[in-house]
Amino acid sequence: MTDAPTLVDLGWNDRLAALATLEEQPEAHPGRVSRVDLGISTVLTEHGAERAGTPMGGGIATGDWVLIEDEQVVAVLPRTSTFTRGDPMDGAARDEQVVAANIDTVFILHPLTTGPNLRRLERELVLVYESGAMPLVVLSKADLVDATDEAQSAVEALAPGLESIVTSTMTGDGIDELRTHAAAGQTVALIGASGAGKSTLVNALVGNEVQATGDVRAGDQRGRHTTTARELVPIPGGGVLIDTPGLRAVSLWDADEGLSRVFADIEALAATCKFSDCAHESEPGCAVLAAIERGALDPARLDSYKRLDEELDKTARRREGRELSKAIKQMYKIRPDKSR
Repeated sequence: MTDAPTLVDLGWNDRLAALATLEEQPEAHPGRVSRVDLGISTVLTEHGAERAGTPMGGGIATGDWVLIEDEQVVAVLPRTSTFTRGDPMDGAARDEQVVAANIDTVFILHPLTTGPNLRRLERELVLVYESGAMPLVVLSKADLVDATDEAQSAVEALAPGLESIVTSTMTGDGIDELRTHAAAGQTVALIGASGAGKSTLVNALVGNEVQATGDVRAGDQRGRHTTTARELVPIPGGGVLIDTPGLRAVSLWDADEGLSRVFADIEALAATCKFSDCAHESEPGCAVLAAIERGALDPARLDSYKRLDEELDKTARRREGRELSKAIKQMYKIRPDKSR
């Protein structure tokens, strides 16, 4: 890359300039967070890449727009979208984890060599829709399979208006089409399991070996996690990409709206069930079960909806319990000592 990207290339616009003015930090200058490492942020500014200290509890993520003064982040500008997931511990989401911020489109990679994992994809779509970004399913490694139409149809049937693109970094198929979603000022994030080809796709879009790639096991087509940190990568003549580590456990956090977007068909049917509290198990007059019986709904999709809905309910209860515990501790902390 011969020329460093300008702030406009990175997504800077009049809205952000107005927000920066409201922060009343006249000596500070703006930049976009490229990556975060142990409290130190690498920020792309009009002066080039700068390292800036991050305040404790600052909650800064890759993709954030910030203001810097004296090698310190002094303000984080309001986000247009926030891609989050539950930070998994022992298989459960315990805390919210911000993966990246200010994303326009999320490329969700699924290799055609093993076929798209529709149940995993449903989870990923819930996350993306909840973030405020738009999903685009990238079906990779098309050069290694004979047919792609069936897989593409199955993917696009998961949500209204969902788009997918069949790609191959070996032949170049679909790469130019992907570039149209990463034009100047646009931000694209990449997610997908290890071995899906995220780093290889980044290299193809950028035109350089900016990300290390790893071998994929022949037996199950899974690869090593070659991406170890979320990083913002400028595209020559275009926008920016945010590559993320392989998400081995895609845990949901607060995604009721995303769930409704992905499973709009089931929720529409549920609204016509005879009983408002229908569990879609064996109740008479269940419109969801009737749709399954006539072949209009895949029972595996209903199972997936129930699992994700239950997961969100459990996470919400856990979150409410923790908030209540904090409130009780705070109450006892500020309660006057009557023993005096």
